[in-house]
Amino acid sequence: MPTYTVTQGDCISSIADQSGFFWETLWNHPGNAALKKQRQNANALQPDDVVFIPDKRRKEESCDHTKRHVFRLLGVPVTLNLRLLDHDGNARAGVPYSLDVDGKKTQGNVPADGRISQVISPKAKKAMLTLRPPGAPQEDYTFQLGYMNPVDDSKGIQGRLRNLGYYKGDITGDVDQATTDAIKDFQHDSGLEVTGEADEATKSALAQRHGG
Repeated sequence: MPTYTVTQGDCISSIADQSGFFWETLWNHPGNAALKKQRQNANALQPDDVVFIPDKRRKEESCDHTKRHVFRLLGVPVTLNLRLLDHDGNARAGVPYSLDVDGKKTQGNVPADGRISQVISPKAKKAMLTLRPPGAPQEDYTFQLGYMNPVDDSKGIQGRLRNLGYYKGDITGDVDQATTDAIKDFQHDSGLEVTGEADEATKSALAQRHGG
């Protein structure tokens, strides 16, 4: 049976795209039931995870050979979703922004709910967000797309904490003092026991607030 071994930077959308499937087709296939149960989040696979790739099914259509026919290839859009909040949890509405995803640029003002959604290629690897708040310094954020490990992995914890603004360091997987302090800050803001350790309650709250 054909399989694909996940490497860093892969996500289910990019794997499905290069295999010629919708991502839901792979994720919901019985051959990937164990992986789906283990990871739960299709966008947070671990390197060395194995994704089952089913054989493509042949489909035939009857048509009049004397006429011209157009066939459309359907696709499932991949969306990059960001939510911009201040330290008090309020949406940063109205702040001018620009978003660059692998060279494709968009710009505007942050909506009232703080959410920015952009359709991107399943193969997209890097996004750069620039905020220009009036009367304040420009803010630049870089996102490595497809690099989010599961929440039960130390790199996945660091990545989520960094995206939420708690952790400023590199994603190394080493639980250093900066990581512990970030966990404590997150636990405090989430009403959890402040231990500095990523217990199950902390990981669950972190996944929920991060959106996966």
